Amino acid sequence: MTKYLFILTSFIAWNGCANDNSTYIKSNRKKEVSGKTNLLEDTVNIKKWLTKVITDYVNKKDLNAADKNLQKILTASYYEYKIEAITLEYSEMTKEEFQTKWKSKYDTRFVGKGGFFTSVMDNGNIEIAQCKLLKTFGDTAKVFYTVVHDLQWNQDYKFDIKIICKNNKLLIDDVKEYE
Repeated sequence: MTKYLFILTSFIAWNGCANDNSTYIKSNRKKEVSGKTNLLEDTVNIKKWLTKVITDYVNKKDLNAADKNLQKILTASYYEYKIEAITLEYSEMTKEEFQTKWKSKYDTRFVGKGGFFTSVMDNGNIEIAQCKLLKTFGDTAKVFYTVVHDLQWNQDYKFDIKIICKNNKLLIDDVKEYE
């Protein structure tokens, strides 16, 4: 009888370990299969990235290279939206047409008419005075309150910048500009 009890206990113990191990293996396989970590999980890394892309863009002397680099860090729709806002007074599009076109995707009250990340397009010398996480939208987006300080004109520009992850790349999808 003791012999059967020992065999039964050993079987239960072995089966329990095998089940726990298989659960561990299955959960690790899911991570390996997906193969991608969500870049939006690392807030510290996003702040560093955002600081770098803004300062690199505004402080760059070669405007063509700056624009090419900018297009790589913005979603195509946000880039088109902002360019249309900047050129609105010179285009055939009316303000009402602009608002109608973009109101379903962006809050057009906060688009600003100046350049990207500063109101003047002189590509001066700026620094990021503040960058803090405001909101998280699950694993799809984060919004950062960002203050860009123009050292040349001693002026601050305040933004809420929405960051998304698409094709395993961080991208700016919206910038709300405040006066």
